[in-house]
Amino acid sequence: MFDKNDFKVFEDMTLSGRLGLIKANLDPKFEIFGSDLQKRLEEEYQQQFFMKIAKHQRRTKNPPPDTWLAINQDKKGYKKTPHLEFGLWPDCYFITFSLLADIRQRPDYYPILEQYQSQIIAEGWGVSNDHTSNVLRPATDFEQVIQHYQKVKSSDLVIGYELHKDESIVNSGNYDQILADKFMDLSKYLVLFNQAIK
Repeated sequence: MFDKNDFKVFEDMTLSGRLGLIKANLDPKFEIFGSDLQKRLEEEYQQQFFMKIAKHQRRTKNPPPDTWLAINQDKKGYKKTPHLEFGLWPDCYFITFSLLADIRQRPDYYPILEQYQSQIIAEGWGVSNDHTSNVLRPATDFEQVIQHYQKVKSSDLVIGYELHKDESIVNSGNYDQILADKFMDLSKYLVLFNQAIK
């Protein structure tokens, strides 16, 4: 399903042009891929999950720098709750688990992050304090990322994986399963963090 032509949407530098390409070329793939992921999650965890595909409706001038689908466990919306995303930057696919700056009950997540810190580092996920950046730092920086999230109110907490478009597997194609498996690997943190807060 996914192939290196997916990144061509970012070659159109106009708002209407890029939105049109995303809607025509990527959103149908997101719908299929996201629905499959949602089904897998519900079968594995026996819980309910909700999917949303980014529509970029607030943009009036600049084209979106990235596009994504999000899955969480709150039907009211995902941005103020722990959530998973799968999407594309101009140079890579990304899969992330995020606690954004304005998440509800933010301080409640601090001890949970510390509880799973060593496991997340051992698994080698990329980490970041900014969900609007395509740069993930190495897992070894995770302690600093947690501390920054605890101290700086405007910061996010992001854990994830990137598959860059110039990697050999992208050129050869047939990597849908790798993306799906990485998403499922990361999904345990969505469930664990939600269970810990309830």
